[in-house]
Formats: sequence, C-alpha cells, structure tokens
Amino acid sequence: MQNDFVSDVRSKANGYWPSILERLAIPTNRGEGPCPACGGKTRYRFDNKDNRGTYFCSHCGAGTGLDLVMKVNQCGAREAAELVAEAMALPMPEPKPAREKPQTDIAGKVAALAAKASPGQSAYLGSKGLQCPFPMLSDGSLLLVLKNGAGATTGAQVIKPDGSKRLVAGTVKKGSFCVVNSGETPETVIIAEGLATALSVQQFRPDAIIIAAIDAGNLLPVAQVMRQRYPDAQIIIAADNDIKPGEPNTGKSAAEKAAKAVSGRVALPQSEEKADWNDFHQQHGPEAAAAAFNDSLYQPGGNMPVQLKAIEGGKQTASDGGEDLKPYFDKRKGGLYYIERKQNQDTGAVDERETWVSDEMETVGIGSDGKDGYIVIRMRQEGTGTLLYEAMPRRELGSPQGWGRLRSRGVNITARRAHLDLLTNHLQLHGDREQWTITHTAGWHEGAYVMPDGHIIGKPERPVAFCGGTSAVTGYVVRGTAAEWRSNVASLMRGNKSMVLGALVAFAAPLNSLAGGSCFGIHLFAQSSAGKTTTVEAASSIYGVPDELKLTWDATKYGLTIEAASRNDGFMPIDEIGQGNNAKDVAGSAYSLFNGTGRIQGHKDGGNRAVLRWAIVALSTGEEDFETYLLRNGLTPKAGQLVRLVSVPFSDTTEFHDLDDGDQHSRAIKRASSKYCGAVGREWIAMLAADRESACQKVSERENAWLSNLPEDLSPQAKRVAIRFALLDAAAELSMPLTGWSLEETRAHIKSSFDEWLDNYGTGNREKYQVVSRARDFIQRYALNRFQPYTFGKRNGDMDNLSASRITNLAGYLVSGRREDGCNEYHIIPSVFESEILCGIQKKLGAEALEEVGMLVRREPGRIDGKTISVNGSQQRFIVLIDGED
Repeated sequence: MQNDFVSDVRSKANGYWPSILERLAIPTNRGEGPCPACGGKTRYRFDNKDNRGTYFCSHCGAGTGLDLVMKVNQCGAREAAELVAEAMALPMPEPKPAREKPQTDIAGKVAALAAKASPGQSAYLGSKGLQCPFPMLSDGSLLLVLKNGAGATTGAQVIKPDGSKRLVAGTVKKGSFCVVNSGETPETVIIAEGLATALSVQQFRPDAIIIAAIDAGNLLPVAQVMRQRYPDAQIIIAADNDIKPGEPNTGKSAAEKAAKAVSGRVALPQSEEKADWNDFHQQHGPEAAAAAFNDSLYQPGGNMPVQLKAIEGGKQTASDGGEDLKPYFDKRKGGLYYIERKQNQDTGAVDERETWVSDEMETVGIGSDGKDGYIVIRMRQEGTGTLLYEAMPRRELGSPQGWGRLRSRGVNITARRAHLDLLTNHLQLHGDREQWTITHTAGWHEGAYVMPDGHIIGKPERPVAFCGGTSAVTGYVVRGTAAEWRSNVASLMRGNKSMVLGALVAFAAPLNSLAGGSCFGIHLFAQSSAGKTTTVEAASSIYGVPDELKLTWDATKYGLTIEAASRNDGFMPIDEIGQGNNAKDVAGSAYSLFNGTGRIQGHKDGGNRAVLRWAIVALSTGEEDFETYLLRNGLTPKAGQLVRLVSVPFSDTTEFHDLDDGDQHSRAIKRASSKYCGAVGREWIAMLAADRESACQKVSERENAWLSNLPEDLSPQAKRVAIRFALLDAAAELSMPLTGWSLEETRAHIKSSFDEWLDNYGTGNREKYQVVSRARDFIQRYALNRFQPYTFGKRNGDMDNLSASRITNLAGYLVSGRREDGCNEYHIIPSVFESEILCGIQKKLGAEALEEVGMLVRREPGRIDGKTISVNGSQQRFIVLIDGED
C-alpha cells in the first residue's frame, strides 16, 4: 500500500516538479549553484530530464525529484511523498501518521518574519561589545534564522534587547544551528553555545567556519551534523565555563561530550568564575583572547588517546607529556608554512599537515613615527634571496592594501583568506618586539644612512626601518664596483673643471648633512652642447643609474619637494632650465626646494599632516645663469635665491683622454656611467658612516681655511657661498681614494669656479646692488614718460604744473633747476618706489644702498620718504632720487 502511494505520487508529480519544489522551498536553478541537500557550493544543478525533476550534484550524487525531497528533508520515501502530495493537494489514501509539521510551515513563518526585519544594531549585542550582522525586528529584537545540515530552514531564535531568548513556535531545535562565519575552507569548524560567544570567536579566528548551537544541550547533535558534513575538518567546541563551587560545570561537560563524539577539541576559558569567550574577549581584548583560545585547546579524555596533560607556557602536549600539538607557523623549504599537528589514533604518532602561506617572513620589531604604530617585517625576496625590511602600519595589517604593499616588494603570499587571517595574527602576536626607529625619509638616522631604496649603510645605534619611497627608487642599483667606476668614469672626468665640480657636488650631499649644512645647489650654465647633461649623468652615476635618477625643472613645486624629502641628505641632479619651463614655477620650486621645509597641510581626519623636511645638495644646469633666467622672464630674483642656487659658468671639456674629440668623449662617459654605477656612492657613504667625527672635522677645517683667505670686506652672502665651496673642498680630499684625482688639481678647479661666481655676483651686499641697479634703470627708462615736469612757483614754494599733457601710470614728478650740481630731482611716489625699485627689499636696507651711492636725498633724518612738498596746495611726501654718476 505504501509503495503504491509513493509510486502514484511520483507518477502524478512528473511534469510539475519545478512548481512542487518551489512550494517546498527547494531551489530549481538550471545553472550551477549551492546544493540544497549537502550544501556544496557551485556543485548542484536542476536539469529536470523527462520532466521527472532530476538533479545532479557532483558531491552527493544525482536522482529524481522525489529523491531530492528525501535528501533535503532527511526523510524516507513515504514522508517525502506525503510532502509532495500536500504541495499538489492530492487526496491521501489513509490518515497520515502523527508527525511533526512539515518544515515548509516553519520555513514560511521564518521567511515572513525575515521580510519584516531590517538591518540595525542590537542592544543585546551592543552590551556585549559586538556589532550586529543579523536582521532586527521592529521591537528591537534580533532574528536568528536556524538551519539544518541540509541547509533547510528549521526555525528561528528571537533575542530581545534585554537578552531574553525564545524559539519561534514550530522550530525544530535538535541539530539546528546558525552560521555566524562561513569561512572559505572547511578546515576548522568552531561550535559555540550562543551567538555572542560565536561572534567573539569570529574576531580572533576568522579563518574558521563558526556556528552557534543555541544552547549546551544542542552541542552534541550539531557537532554530529558538522562531522558528517565535514569529515576531515578539525572541530572545536568553544565551551562556556559554568564553574560554580559544589555544582556540575554544565558548559564544560556538554562541550567535552560533543567533542568526544566527533574526535574534536574543547576551548575552555581559564577563569575562576563563570565566563564564556565573550566575557574573556571583553575583559582582555582580542589579542589576549586569541592567544588564550589557542592555548586552552585540549581533547577530552575517555577513549580518546589524546588529552590535555598540562598547560605550561602556552604548550599543548599529548597525554604522555610528549610533543606539542598546538598549530604553529614554521619556516620550511624557503617559505613560511602553517603546521597543524594531530595524534594518530591508531599508531599514537603525531602527524603533521603543512600548508604554504608565504615566502619567508617574520616580525622583527615594532615602532612608531609619532602618529601611527608599525610592525617591522623581515622578508626574503624571491629570486634574489635578498633580505628586505618593511615597516607596516598596524592599521594596514591584514588589509588588501597591506598585503599589496608586501607583494610589491617581490614576496609571494597566499591568496586564501583563511590563511591570510592566520598570518595576520601570527605577525601581530609573534616575533621580536625590539623598538625600531621608523622614518619616512632617507638619509642619516641613528648614525647610519638610509638609501632611498631602503638599503641601510653603516651600523645604526638603534634599528631603523624606512617606509618612504621615491619615483626613482628603481634607479638606486649597483652595477660594477667602485674601482671600475674610478677606472672608467672618474678617469674620463679628470682634468675637466666643470665635470669634476659636478661630481664633487654629488659627493658633498651626504657629507653636507652629516656636518649640519643646509640645502644648496650649484647651477652650471652655458650654451647648448657644452657637455652639461653629460656632467649631470656622470655625477648621478655615483649613486645609481643616471637616466633613472636625473630629474628635470619641468615639474611641480610639490613634486620636487616630495622627491627632496625622499632623497633627504642626498643628491638631486636636475637637468636643464630651458625654454619650455615656466619661470614662475621654477622660481617657486627653487625657493621651496632649498628652503628645506614643506607646506603645513591639514589632515582629513583632523589636525595637520607631518611637515616634510629635508636637506639636499642639487646639481642644476641651464643655458643661462639663474638670475638672468628670472629677469628675462620678468621676475625679480631674490638675493637668497642666488646664494642657495649658485650659478657657475660651465667650462668646456678640454681633456679627451685619448679620444678624438668632445663628442666621442661625451659618448664614452655616458656608456660608462650607465655600466658602472651605484657602487662608489655606497662605498663613499660607508666611509663617512665609519668615521663621522673625522669627516665633520675635515669640513670644519676647510671652512676655516677658506674664510681666512677671503677679503675682509666680503659680504656675508658671499661668505656663505664660500662655505659651500669649502664643503666641496673637503669632499674632494675625503673622496680621493674613490676618484683617483689629484687634490692639488681638484682644489684649483674649485677655487677657479668660486672666483668666477664672485666676479659675477660681486663682493658687496647683493640686495643693495640690486636696489641701486633697479633705481638707475627705472630713472633712465621712465624719466621722459612717467614723470610730470614741475618747477617751483614764486609763492610759498608751491610747485606749478608746467605740462598740459596727462601722464598715464604716473611714477612721480620731475623737478629741474633747483640743485647747484645741475642734477634733476625725481620725486617718486612711495608706493611706486616700493613695488618697482625695492621689490620686496626692506626700506631701511634700500635707503642705505641709495644713500651710499649718493642717489637718495634725505630732508628728514630717519625717513626714506623724507621730503614733503605742496602740490597744487596739497601736502604730499615723496622719495627724492637724483641720477648722478655711476
């Protein structure tokens, strides 16, 4: 009778299976998707061959529609047929035996509740220090949907804001659970009693599948479902410690019973009072909770061969007190592996399963840059075997940005999320905790020198980690040796004044900062094809590949300052101030570059960003000196700019060293500079780092020698430039073993270059010279078209206008015939005088300069606008200049 009923239902259902299964809440997707029976992902499809409701799952097999209903509901053919008959409204041949309501009833009820729910924050979870990942009902209650092992909805739990809990009527609790974290791989399954415990465990074990079993009595049925579903997984019961003197520990007992049934483990919070893992998490924080969770793992006794014998120093041992069974990371086979250990139940031996996670990497230190905390990671780069150090901001650890940062250094790291989370915890909780100096700039730190590529030269007093960078980082490479550079590059530069000077500028860069110097640059100027670019490339080869390190003035001010900060205490080659550059941008860039300090900028999160600071020495080139370049483009050069970027005429190449002409000589240097580069700069810095005190003494010695030989009336500005050349002198002497140049010849080149600069700049105060020059030029240029002619009248000394024409852009008044020397007086409007003659120079300094050369007429002591004149009855003050002899 039963077989007839089943066959009859099966026959009548053919042709209607899609609608039948839809009513039974079983998916009928034609494409691949999750299997409703076994839960396998992308393994199931409903193909409905011959209208028999057929399906296929690569994990749990194939069958007809009735077979699918049996698997999903975990029932026999009779019960499955009754479900189908009920969905089709077929008459029953006999009364149905007493049984639970079909799961479709409770599934529909739960679906209706879920439709009314919306995202929100649970007051209950908030009190537990947790965020709410589940929907909320209108009264603030939390809705927790429950599933069985086949993925079917079996009911729901409602948790009110005060923490009280109830099951929705009709819920089948036994073996049902709520998935809190699906994980990516079924390698570890963690089962907790309640939701809060499960959510806390998720924060420090995000790699695992984590489920909530509702209560202690349901731990065993749920653990059995998980073992059937994941036969090879490690199952851990996150137990509640219900310790109470004189009473049974319900949470511990239920957890051990469930773990023993499925060969699993128990993680029990170590506490003298009642506590679960959420309590422990709130009290001690995630890192301590993660460590305690792993340390507390044990397998219950009974018939199982492994049990916790002792917990000492975080070690989990076998029952005989032997080997540690706790999972750990280990460096093996050139990489970092995650090792899981398990005692074989048959042999008693400890089996290991190793999973590759990354190339070799470990935490070797911690530090701070004053704002963010960092951990320092040491890695071994694939291919080269080079040890790399990366200062990783803690906020980036475990994020895609952080993993991308490490991979960009040439290190392989797994893409599996579960193992990335384990690696994150490993790097945070293990390794050396030595304090490191964290810096975003290259240069001298803790007595050692950090190259812009992160390479550290010398022995720092405290470990240093560099977390900055430059767009030219790929150019800081080593090709050949320092001896080969000397034989092939320095030898071709010898005897050529400007080439030697350019190389000494490069050598002087790290020495300048070591001796406490400020930013400056040497600007070599001459007409095109004079060898300036070749000189820049040869100088750049001291530290790396010329084409990669060389910059251009055709850049933004901010871009150049960023490069300066990343090349701090180093050399900046900047080629060609040319016709294509914007003179205003170049002037601003030069001022900012040699000022050594970046702009103060606000941070989007509040406060200000860290101010960039640097000290660099630059080698610049152009077809004209810096002052002429600015003047030609309508800009007024500042004296400070001219002594920071010192313009020196470029001397043509005269020594070709057995080559036919300058063209062959230039090409030879270019080839050699690219072939032999980087090594000599590193050796030079190593020499300085090895004896910093002697290097600084040499600089001081040469500065004193230069200053003692200068004229007494030399301006402070010129003396400041002389100190720059004294630094080049010291660099020449100290670098002799690397260059092979004669010190006498090199010093002659330096002295000659300084004398050429001094002849052009002058020995006096440059700002005074500029004021006088501009005043003379102004009078000569505008005497006839911007000055209104006046003569003094006969009454009261007033001036009478003798010109009927109107003057546009009036600069002042021309007064003739009043002086015994016959000179004209130019009564200049004060605002015109300040904007067009002083051009930003202080009034007092400008007045002194004009008075010294006899151009300024002072009628009132202490005032530059010292003459009051009545013009057409109105009292006005003017600056009075006369145009005397040069």
